[in-house]
Amino acid sequence: MTTHSPLPMFPLGSVILPGDALPLHVFEPRYRAMIEDIVVGDAQFGVVLIERGHEVGGGDVRGTAGVMVRVDQAVQTPDGRYVLECTGLHRIRVLEWLPDNPYPRATVEDWPDSDHEPARDEQYQQVRDLTERLFDVLRDISERRDLPPPETPVLDPAGAYGEPTSLWEFASSLPLGSADRAKVLTAETPGERLRVLASAVEDVTAVAEFSRG
Repeated sequence: MTTHSPLPMFPLGSVILPGDALPLHVFEPRYRAMIEDIVVGDAQFGVVLIERGHEVGGGDVRGTAGVMVRVDQAVQTPDGRYVLECTGLHRIRVLEWLPDNPYPRATVEDWPDSDHEPARDEQYQQVRDLTERLFDVLRDISERRDLPPPETPVLDPAGAYGEPTSLWEFASSLPLGSADRAKVLTAETPGERLRVLASAVEDVTAVAEFSRG
């Protein structure tokens, strides 16, 4: 696996998945210094979840599962803040946190999926069926509340009906909370990731059905 050290790190209060668009508003001096270093280099940094604490001020407890992120656009405001448009690239795993001098840094390695449990067709179909059921409930709730109906996301890894979708892209399109997104991120194999998604969609459906009454 490819190791990166030291890699600038940006702990966040939300889980980012590969492929996610990530807008950031950077105003803390330490992270402004980080962005100034990044944009003259390869424009990449790591993102991990803050498990306890806050994004601002330090003193946070950081996770070890994260995503490599690319800066697509960086605009500096007159008062020195940065407005960024970024994209999640691929998974990384923190091997060691380094001193925050002058900003968070870590030694990380790329974290590809293990190939010992490939995703099976029946798993894809199960997730499709569960997702259709969830969005049937969400559309019913939207209709009752006179809201625009949500469209069911498509899970089509082979591109049989248009552009192929990855499990990452599909997971990002679902109304999952941070805990479920974290489980999706840390699943070791595509098969495990589909099991996580099936369980998460069932849980969200149960909550949606309860709220519908």
